[in-house]
Amino acid sequence: MELLIRTEQLLLQNEKNWELYLSNREEEKPFDFYKDMKPFVDEAKRCADDFLELAIPWVNTERPPYLGELQLRQACDNVQMTAVSAFNGRSFYKHFLDHYQSTKYTLTRVRDFLKRKEESM
Repeated sequence: MELLIRTEQLLLQNEKNWELYLSNREEEKPFDFYKDMKPFVDEAKRCADDFLELAIPWVNTERPPYLGELQLRQACDNVQMTAVSAFNGRSFYKHFLDHYQSTKYTLTRVRDFLKRKEESM
């Protein structure tokens, strides 16, 4: 199922954002905007856009419990925002962590719902 693949890709991007942030928090490394940051952030945006393309119609049709279009859009906004913030190790830790965990929770719910649905077929 394509939405499951895109959900897992966005979860992976969320993890990459978190790992990069932690790495830069310990030792802030210099980076080139065009070589390092822009491709990373562009990839996060592509993953988020690809996910939403299938997730919005899905959530409006399936109506999974405790998931709605707003939560999906917020998760994608969080992924894009943390992709940018990950390059600044001095970003506020609690703020970054909250966005990371919220995104992970929402996307994990989507993934788990899709897997249960797939197994029941």
